[in-house]
Formats: sequence, structure tokens, C-alpha cells
Amino acid sequence: MSDEQGNESSGFKRGVGNWLGTAEVYFGNGRFAGNGVDRRTVQPDGENRVRIDLSFTGPLTLSGHYVIETRGHERFYRGPVNVGSAETLDEGLVDANNYWSAWGLSQRFFLYVTKDQQQQFSLSLLTRGEQLMYTIIGEYQRIETTDGNLPTRIPETLALPGIPPDRANDPTNGRGEILLHRTGTWSGEIITLDGSLKQTGKIAYSQKVSRSDNTSLKMAFDGNGFNIAPHSITINTNQWQAWTPSGDVVGSYNLVGGRAMSGQFHHLNKDLRIWRREVVRSDGTRKVILHNVYRGGQRIGVQYGILHFEPS
Repeated sequence: MSDEQGNESSGFKRGVGNWLGTAEVYFGNGRFAGNGVDRRTVQPDGENRVRIDLSFTGPLTLSGHYVIETRGHERFYRGPVNVGSAETLDEGLVDANNYWSAWGLSQRFFLYVTKDQQQQFSLSLLTRGEQLMYTIIGEYQRIETTDGNLPTRIPETLALPGIPPDRANDPTNGRGEILLHRTGTWSGEIITLDGSLKQTGKIAYSQKVSRSDNTSLKMAFDGNGFNIAPHSITINTNQWQAWTPSGDVVGSYNLVGGRAMSGQFHHLNKDLRIWRREVVRSDGTRKVILHNVYRGGQRIGVQYGILHFEPS
């Protein structure tokens, strides 16, 4: 599901207006369920409050509204259709935990708004209890309209051939490759935050992927805001999940349509755990990353940004 954007300095001005979202919806086991269309209007509703009127149509359906209040970095979803809380980690970046009562599903969610404020990317993990029921990958555009009607056309990059049952057993969802595992390099500038969500720097960051077959690959990482030296890991994969053997850096993640992932990695020499969530744009050209960094159960920082892909 999409969301609007605001922070302490700019209020809710960034998100006021009309947004059209297109989504790929997956079952908890990673199988494709179908595409969705997410339409919403965001408007002020008093001081430090906005009202969101929404309609989501697809494998899951929902219409209604909810109100969000903000206090500094904190955001509170007051219902009726969506309740919970979130943090504005930085300008353009929201990390939320909330609940959709119409579905009976809890949500772990992040939303990234591009600097030009015209696009949003999101990853929604919908659970019942601790069981993952659905994952939704969202791409959203700001829509200018004079008659109040929002278009429903989805981008051609989401209009893949076949029907959902045809693609349900295809881990690439019709694209023919796991976009996250393509041979090449993801690189870009990322922003780092400390445990109080204060910016600590902007650094060059890269992830280089090499592989010899579809079941094993190597990833080499360079650049990190938490004194983690450049390192490489071996990844085993069945195209639906990925995991490491033993080593200094270990962990696993689930894959969604080959273009999104969520998982935990333990940097044993630094006593750090990193929750990595990453979403590739539907055309495969770039991806948004959000990494929450923990020592024990305490978050000590965040790093995030957009990486661009260069094949090799």
C-alpha cells in the first residue's frame, strides 16, 4: 500500500495531492497473485494532520480513508481503515508498522519518495501474526488532474504476458531473470543516519554480483557508514529464497518476483545485525535500499538511497 510524505520541517506539503500507484501483489510464499491499482487523494485535515482517501483494487481490495498525525519524526495512523505508527527516518523516507482491519493483516512497510517528489517506491510485508500472507511492491506517480478523476493505466513494465496462474510458479514473474541477482554492479550515493536519525554522511556504496549458475553467486560490497570493511559473501539460492553458508557475514532473505528482498544479515566481527530491504524499479534500471542497523535489539543507525545498475 502507498502512503503520503511529510516531515517536521515541511509538514505534509510534499504529499498533498493525487497519487496513482501500481503494484505487484505476491502471496506469502512468493508466488504472484496479480497486479493492483492504488488510487488516493491526500489533503490537509487540520494542523499536522492529513486525510487520505484511498481505493486499492486487485487481489486485495479496499476503499475508505484514514488520518495521520505527525509529531517530529513520529507519525500516528488514526484510522478508521489504517491504524498504527511510523517514523519519518529522513526526508522522503517512512518506515511504518500498522494494521489494516478490513483484511485482518499487520503491515511492516517502507516508502521512499524521489527527490523530484514525482515518484514513490514501497515494500509492504503483510502478516497475520508472524505468518507472512502477502507482499506488495509498489510504484506510484503524482497525478495532476482538473476533474478529480485519476487514470487507471498501469506502466508497460508491469503489463507482463500471461495471467497470474501462468506466472505463479515463475520466480522472475515473467521477466526471465532475477533482477536482484543479475551479473553486474549496483552503485550510488547513500545517506547514513545515527540512532537518533541525524544524518551522519553521504557515502559511495556498491554491490557487485557475479555468478556461474542459478544456484550460487557472490556479492561484493564496498562502502558502509558503520565501519564495516569491504566484504564479499557467497549466496545460495533457489530463486525464491537466498542464504549464506557459515562465515564472518551470514544471513538470509526472501525474494519477491526477483525484484524485491527482505532479510537479516549478521556481521559477526562487528556484532551488528542489518535488516536489509531492497526494491528494484519495474524496468530494472535502479533500486531503492533501506538498511536498519542493530546491535542486539537496539537500532544504532540507518542507511538508504537509490542505486543504479550497470551490467557486466
